[in-house]
Amino acid sequence: MFNKLRKILAHDGIKTPEYQQIFNNVIGYDDIKLLLYKMISSKYTNSVLLTGPPASSKTVFILELLDHFKGKAYFVDGTTASGMGIIDYLFDHTDLKFLLIDEIDKLSKKDQKVLLNVMETGILSDVKAKKGKSVRQTHMHMSIYATSNDTSNILIPLLSRFIKLNLPEYSLETFMEICHRLLSRKYDKDHETIQAIVRYVWGHTRDVREAIAIAKIVDTSDEVNSIASTLRRYSNEMTANK
Repeated sequence: MFNKLRKILAHDGIKTPEYQQIFNNVIGYDDIKLLLYKMISSKYTNSVLLTGPPASSKTVFILELLDHFKGKAYFVDGTTASGMGIIDYLFDHTDLKFLLIDEIDKLSKKDQKVLLNVMETGILSDVKAKKGKSVRQTHMHMSIYATSNDTSNILIPLLSRFIKLNLPEYSLETFMEICHRLLSRKYDKDHETIQAIVRYVWGHTRDVREAIAIAKIVDTSDEVNSIASTLRRYSNEMTANK
């Protein structure tokens, strides 16, 4: 429906709203797109936490913001982030306006406390151990946009600082459309290869990040099937050994 509407607007010479352009790879959620657009356009700091299951476009929203800011934001993957690395980066970039965190619940409690202090007071503060402990401190004017599948590991005071939006799970049809948009435009994948990626990911994690990771290393649907077979084999072995 929205694709047809965009074509009609383009034919009539009406420009697609900017908030639609920013989140072009997100299907639906026009109300959330507009809300986020108003927030990133505000002169005030504000923070949003997108929650929900893997197949709900939370990560796609964050990746679209990363593309829109073009180097003016810092992206953190909570599953692989080094706490000191994040903190050091913030101290080295105190003029940073937007911090994007995928899976904020995976950050350590220490890092969460540092972020909480920034959100509450605008002060970035940390104890740095170097020939004895010293406290470093500076001011920041920064908004945080984050995602989380599970909020139980997020400090309650930190959780309370966010506007929380819970996104429902997409259908297979919608997930497929999202993957086609992302993987064809950004990674130049053909229809058959994307279909193979979607078939595996939907039956495995339903996480767009896994679809992107696979798209980066394959060129054909046959390669997807081969890699999927390897992933299934070793994922099953890991599960069996737990």
